[in-house]
Amino acid sequence: MVSYARLRTRNQITMAMLTLLKTHRIENIEVTQICEAAFIKRSTFYRYFHDKIDVTQAVLDKLLEDWRNDGNEEHTAADIADFFMNNYDVLSHVRVDPNNRHYAENQQLVRNWLLTHISEENKATPAAFTKIRQLHDPILASAFLLEGTLGVLAQADLSNQRDRLRMKAFLVEVIEGLVQLK
Repeated sequence: MVSYARLRTRNQITMAMLTLLKTHRIENIEVTQICEAAFIKRSTFYRYFHDKIDVTQAVLDKLLEDWRNDGNEEHTAADIADFFMNNYDVLSHVRVDPNNRHYAENQQLVRNWLLTHISEENKATPAAFTKIRQLHDPILASAFLLEGTLGVLAQADLSNQRDRLRMKAFLVEVIEGLVQLK
């Protein structure tokens, strides 16, 4: 059984990485920065995580877990759009420049994260994920959803309310079309 202190320390490290990912691209974050933000020693970090990719996986899992446990019984296309828009700062900082040496590793991290959650079946699984899982090629559909959504969001000024509403309407339309939620 995991002790409360271990859970607290793991969460502390995860939250420090989440905070850093809101303002820094993953390739620019060092383990030392994570340790400083979490107020821990480097040796403590390595007791909980192998590297910054490992802790980033925990960040992504936490984002999705919080969203799944937000009290909604069934997440709609609008909820999915909100998830991507509300977490765009973190998700965009996990993606790296294709010319960066970490590109393939990080792309795989994000794809595996999404596919893992799409392939899980439990009562908290959003209907859209179930629909994606039932498509002819769920891997391709989820990659399209992820990459397409992040690519589109990169073109918007999400601090501008008018652009934000326009972008949400567009994403809802695309997501509904993709997973046939209408």
